[in-house]
Amino acid sequence: MLPILKKFLSFIICLAIVTAANAQDNIHFLTGTITEKVNAELHVFKIVDNKLQRLAQYPITPDNKSFVFAIPKNADAAYRFQLNLLKPNGRHMKVEKIFVLPLSLNANQNYLLNITPSKIDTAKKVGWVLKQDFTKPTTALISGRIVNLKMNTTLSLQKVVNGELEEIGSFATTGDNHFEIGCQVKQEGFYYLSTLRSRTRIYIKPADKLEVTIDNKTGELSYANGSPEMQQLYKWQQLILPITNYGYNISMPPSDSIDLNAYINTNEKLQPALNAFSKNLDQTNPRFLKAFNYAMQVDRELAPMNLLYYLSVPKVKGFRPRPKEFNEVPPFYTQLIQPGKFGNASILVLGEARQFMNLYAKLNLALLSKEERGKLSQSEKLRLMMNSISNDTLKSVLFTDLMGQIEVNNLSEFRETFEPFKKYAKTGEAKATYQSIYNLFSDDTAFIGKSSYNFTLPDTSGRMVNMKDFKGKVVFIDVWATWCGPCKEQFPFYKEIEEEYKDNKNIVFVGISIDREKDREKWLNMIKKESLGGLQLLDDTGKAFARPYQINAIPRFLLIDKQGKWIEIRCPRPESKENLKRYLDKALSEKP
Repeated sequence: MLPILKKFLSFIICLAIVTAANAQDNIHFLTGTITEKVNAELHVFKIVDNKLQRLAQYPITPDNKSFVFAIPKNADAAYRFQLNLLKPNGRHMKVEKIFVLPLSLNANQNYLLNITPSKIDTAKKVGWVLKQDFTKPTTALISGRIVNLKMNTTLSLQKVVNGELEEIGSFATTGDNHFEIGCQVKQEGFYYLSTLRSRTRIYIKPADKLEVTIDNKTGELSYANGSPEMQQLYKWQQLILPITNYGYNISMPPSDSIDLNAYINTNEKLQPALNAFSKNLDQTNPRFLKAFNYAMQVDRELAPMNLLYYLSVPKVKGFRPRPKEFNEVPPFYTQLIQPGKFGNASILVLGEARQFMNLYAKLNLALLSKEERGKLSQSEKLRLMMNSISNDTLKSVLFTDLMGQIEVNNLSEFRETFEPFKKYAKTGEAKATYQSIYNLFSDDTAFIGKSSYNFTLPDTSGRMVNMKDFKGKVVFIDVWATWCGPCKEQFPFYKEIEEEYKDNKNIVFVGISIDREKDREKWLNMIKKESLGGLQLLDDTGKAFARPYQINAIPRFLLIDKQGKWIEIRCPRPESKENLKRYLDKALSEKP
């Protein structure tokens, strides 16, 4: 039996080598550069029976001007290369110009394409140079299939930048959900193949030829062939499958059928096998070994952490909302918390690094009882989470992400919550995020502490009302409109707050609608329908109040002190009941 087995294994190895070689032989590599600093999209289409089929798309930025396309050799097909020049349009980009360049490919050849967008003249055929590439290919090729997928899809190739994923290009799957992707690998490391549903980790070196099969249901590799590094990674993914197959690699795990206690038991039983695998790795590639050790550590801890996080939120009408924090934490998870755990920024070579740090920080917070957590301010919660990370570089990355998740309503909350950690926002992404949030509130300083006695509006009876009429009292204002859905969502919470303070003669609740004067009846009907109490005023399209106070989005909630001066022009929404009550109680406690 042994000689037969050896022959069989030799046959399989040879078949794999031939398969990889054939994959390369059936591909044109089109490598190129945009010679100017522009924002653009590059597309390659296949034309069959006069129909366009997009094969791949590459984003071009001023800092990333190179591209590579893997184009299947097909004698019956023609190809089209398209350059879409982009220009800023608000927060997004829009197409400014489109150039279609001829793309004639001869058999058994690779090509180089250099493009100078400002000089393109398709009639004169200038502005680009397409020539044969006679150099030995160094481009990596990833080919394979996606199974358990009902129709063709788009697959993105992503590189890791500072612990998260950045798209290199997108590629359309062909018949039988097959794909072929070319990649210029300047530095070996982890890359990711992603769909809208899932992500799959791979490892690429220059000139690698990889063949993979991805299961669309789980995002797991169900087959992998190619480099020794890829083989190690595939073996690891198969070994750890009992604790990742719930949907570790997909964006929203279908975790309804998971029994958490059974899952924890499976996890504990698997640990000896995972330990043994980690101790017996092939160490011929030190760079891979270092990165792979981080990957194994993250997978072992992030997989159960990720599951618990999604289980923290029950389904509502068949839909599971995305959680914001952990709920209850079983004792098993306490072992994952270790002092000084994140002491090395090298973990940022992983595309899951930021997700891992984020959930780890939230898990530290969740170890407190619900009652203890409820007593903490946003600033105190942030401090606890930041202290869970020891490395300053990683603290900066975590701070960036948490700034995007923690809601601050105004400049006061910004200063209280974020300013203590300003030293972690001195450069790069953290600095930009910090400044952008500050800029949302910086103009408010023109109003805070100033008099509110500068506008007069009619009430439901037509009587003109000025804020000086309420001197000596706290005034809480709700800016809304009959056509504003989010405004109406706050009505029940607003009325709850109003009910709690109904016996307090030192506070006045005022609603200011920015409906048009000609829609007065509609405004009055809404007040009656929603049983809105307090004093209701009409600000015709915001002319007298909303526009001067730069209120560009509603609902907006504002607070005036007993002396008629603005305390805040951006209070928490009534749905954040306890937080809002802190503002009201503090204002009421102060003397006129």
